[in-house]
Amino acid sequence: MTTLKSDHELPLRERKKVETRAAIHDAALRLVAENGAGHASVDAICSEAGVSSRTFFNYFPSKVSAIVGLSAFTVTDAQRQRFLERDGERWLVRDLCTLVGSVMDATARDGVDREAIRDLLGRRPELAPDVIRFAAELRHEIVALAEQRTTPARARLAVTLVMSAVDSALHRPLDAAYDEEFSAWLFDAVMTMQAIARESLD
Repeated sequence: MTTLKSDHELPLRERKKVETRAAIHDAALRLVAENGAGHASVDAICSEAGVSSRTFFNYFPSKVSAIVGLSAFTVTDAQRQRFLERDGERWLVRDLCTLVGSVMDATARDGVDREAIRDLLGRRPELAPDVIRFAAELRHEIVALAEQRTTPARARLAVTLVMSAVDSALHRPLDAAYDEEFSAWLFDAVMTMQAIARESLD
């Protein structure tokens, strides 16, 4: 069940939105867990959550996004502008860590149930390709941004470094806490990978 954080502090209208979004996500998780992805159609999710299809698409663009619990896994205009304000390769990797960290922070504020999703993928591996494609859309967008600050080849390599750090973070124990901001943790992880690569040449 999705946990609604500090919902009592939200205005009634916003609290209703959070509750509706959580109901759709929880319904999608239940249907996939019980019957498989093939039986978790948008119509079935709507029926389970007690909402109309119009309401569903106000919160999620697709069935997979509802299952994962991400209404938007994308870069905002403000994030894009901040990243492009800094020109060239100087601080490119650090800026990519900041960008990806801010996107991941936004998904955390959405109340994504990471434990439930990991458990679901373990029991329903047929969902993995859709989830991978969903995440690949973000990667493609970030590579396109990085290409505006360096060559296409170096942009892909830089983004690969950062996304490898993200993958490492996702495989940490679920109760592991970060002692710093996630973007800073990502940059430290990239620097550690760089150090490991250098040490292997000694």
